[in-house]
Amino acid sequence: MAEPNLIYKVSVLALLDESQEALTNAQIVQLFLDKEYTDYFTIQQVIGELIDSNLIIGDTIHNNTTYSLSDEGISTYKLMQDKLTPGIREDIADYLAQNKLAIKENNSLTAYYDKSPDGGYIAHCKYTSGGNTVLDLHMRASNQAQADTICNNWKARYEDIYFNLIDTLIQ
Repeated sequence: MAEPNLIYKVSVLALLDESQEALTNAQIVQLFLDKEYTDYFTIQQVIGELIDSNLIIGDTIHNNTTYSLSDEGISTYKLMQDKLTPGIREDIADYLAQNKLAIKENNSLTAYYDKSPDGGYIAHCKYTSGGNTVLDLHMRASNQAQADTICNNWKARYEDIYFNLIDTLIQ
């Protein structure tokens, strides 16, 4: 049997491969904690080692990092996938099936801000569905706290914002 950390690494690669979506750190960790495979600190170490080995890529936008497989990660997974038991494969498939909507929703909403060259900040809020942009807002905020608040509230209130905007524009 392969060492546990190798199994954890291949499991993360499998999870990212099967999800076909970038996953957040919390989404990856949730599988391992829910199934009691390992503890939080071990899976964080595994994710760090996969990043250091260039097998997964982290993309950070406004304190939210999502992970996806690199080309090298895809190749490595194909070579190592036989290390996973049918039970682990089933757990990954079940996890993805149960969390499919949450994963898609998380990936369909992005919000971050940049410092504006002429002062203040620009908050970028985007909602996509099925690979198509539904709403893409760029709003000026006078300070970083406002920009941060806009970004933090976007995920909780995007539907209200979208429908209010549509109602206003079609009147």
